[in-house]
Amino acid sequence: MSTTQDGRRALRLTAVLLVLLGAGLVLVAFRYLDWYQVPHRADSAGKVTFATLHSNADQLSGVGTATAYFDWLAWLLLILLIGVGIAANLSAPLTDALRVAGFLLGVLGAAATYLAVAQLHDAQVAAGAPKHSVFYNSSWGLWAAFIGYLAAAAGAALGPRAEAP
Repeated sequence: MSTTQDGRRALRLTAVLLVLLGAGLVLVAFRYLDWYQVPHRADSAGKVTFATLHSNADQLSGVGTATAYFDWLAWLLLILLIGVGIAANLSAPLTDALRVAGFLLGVLGAAATYLAVAQLHDAQVAAGAPKHSVFYNSSWGLWAAFIGYLAAAAGAALGPRAEAP
């Protein structure tokens, strides 16, 4: 086995690990981490998780993307990103297309995350909440989702190029 093949195999392993670590980070953000830390008051929730945002999206009207994101879209993007990201690191004829698709899925996941929390924030402002950045009071969960989607995107993009016939 040549040194070049060893290097390609090591890059594939590194890229697959990056896809899996990024996806794991997103999963931890969805299930266990707080997305916002709000000071405890009579009118606030305190710790806000993915599940809390899901409930808020269901209760607020006019937040279609946020509702879809917290209901099913975030999970769908994560599952697709894992599958495509790993497939992008296999030696297959469609490797280049899978690398691009995996990268775009990861970027789309990060963008959809931002759009969903921005729509929830805008709906809350319309209902009388103070206006500020969507990152105001953000906590580990929101950042872990962004970083995880982007890390998995990078892992997919780092897959090997398709070999010329």
